[in-house]
Amino acid sequence: MQGQGAPCRRSRSRSRSRGAFNRRSNYGEAHPIQPAVLASIVEEPSSSIMPVVNPLMVAAKELKFPCQLAHGSPVAIIDKWNDMEELYQSIADFFAISKDDIIFLTVNDFKPDMKNMFSGTLNFKDMLFAHVRGQATELRMVKDANVFGVTVTDNGLGNAFIKVISPGSVFDRMRPATQVGQLIEAINGESVLGKRHYQVARMLKSIRRGEECIIRLIAPKSADPGTMKMTRKTGGDLAKGTIRFKSEGGFAVEDIQDQMIQAEMCGKLNELFDQYLGVQDDQLAMRIWETASNCETLWQLSEAIKQSELSMFEFPDGLVFDMWGIIGDLKREQREKKPMPVMKNAISRPSAMKLFD
Repeated sequence: MQGQGAPCRRSRSRSRSRGAFNRRSNYGEAHPIQPAVLASIVEEPSSSIMPVVNPLMVAAKELKFPCQLAHGSPVAIIDKWNDMEELYQSIADFFAISKDDIIFLTVNDFKPDMKNMFSGTLNFKDMLFAHVRGQATELRMVKDANVFGVTVTDNGLGNAFIKVISPGSVFDRMRPATQVGQLIEAINGESVLGKRHYQVARMLKSIRRGEECIIRLIAPKSADPGTMKMTRKTGGDLAKGTIRFKSEGGFAVEDIQDQMIQAEMCGKLNELFDQYLGVQDDQLAMRIWETASNCETLWQLSEAIKQSELSMFEFPDGLVFDMWGIIGDLKREQREKKPMPVMKNAISRPSAMKLFD
């Protein structure tokens, strides 16, 4: 029990959506109650100006988005999350499934289309679809080429899956047993669950040409024909912005120009990741961009990568050099304040020596 002179305290709600509207308590030390005269109620003039509310900012504060299982389910409203792990856990809790059963998420598309895969960016009118474990397939294949011809990505939580299958490759010739969106569960009897995509890609690369291997894949559940319908996004100024969740936590609200710049940048960096590592990862591309934001030379970027968690990827020097070429072009165009709907290829890159100046 508090003493008579103790300050009065009021409990505060933890809800984001209500927290913005809680009034601050001005209570100080306790004082005797003084008689007061209530003022008469005066109506506000009808001409009073209502504050302008941006629905995008409201969505960012509330973090509420509709979600449905990709093979069919009721629609859930997912909230109370700040990062990818909390998002997956919230979806799993609502549908009473394990978080590990969710292979990946797509945006506004119940089909396992990698072009619409959720990678941390949402419009406030977007709808999420969760793709969960389905039929398992165990394949015995011979690596009759230098590579399997498969590009791997992951959901950031330990599920690595197939994002791209190259035409004419080993994996392509195994269709329809192989398909985009399949979870890679085990390689030669060793479970790869919990490993990052670059670790899985290294295991596939380590298999020598001519060797036989056994790969266990799990396809996402698919909807029965006619049971699912595509969602439609409405246009207008309210849709010209996104909420992007940062790798270190939290989120940022970005406009349409930021989206276009980042989409082009992610596409180019993913091409490099695929070439050097056999993976594609929009979140990794954004993490590289965030790391390079305070770098002015290739050497600074190389050192920043070595001193961050990005060092685990063990990027080859050639990859860092090519990444800085893409990022350096973008940084120069931003400094010159040129319109940037698309990154231009006409700007030549500096020589290798100047990159270290």
